[in-house]
Amino acid sequence: MSAYLFVGVFSEVTAKPILPKKPASIVVVKEGQTLYQIAKTSQLTLRQLYKFNEFNPTADILEPGTKIYLSKKKRKSTQIEFIIVDNSTTLRQIANKEGIRLKSLMRMNQGSSPDEQLPNGEKVFLR
Repeated sequence: MSAYLFVGVFSEVTAKPILPKKPASIVVVKEGQTLYQIAKTSQLTLRQLYKFNEFNPTADILEPGTKIYLSKKKRKSTQIEFIIVDNSTTLRQIANKEGIRLKSLMRMNQGSSPDEQLPNGEKVFLR
């Protein structure tokens, strides 16, 4: 006979523990820092960094202050339902700022391309 000890909250349907999700780990780019350096210090591959961050294909240089995600982003916002664009920005920039996957953000806001400048006052859904 084997015994199991579970600590935490259980779901009634599945009887599996419900664990809180960890926020995505991020690094803020410093002057002169490269993706290779970030990958090496965080023990990730360059491929993983590209996958987690959905970089603009034409941008080769990291700007100081840019957030680099070290794990998968969330599919949707857990706190904010939508935002109203107050200065011209793109879905790619919003996805990076809010920590949401670009593909999910594009699906929620049909008709916009990732690098198209959104007009002021446009409502962008985050979940």
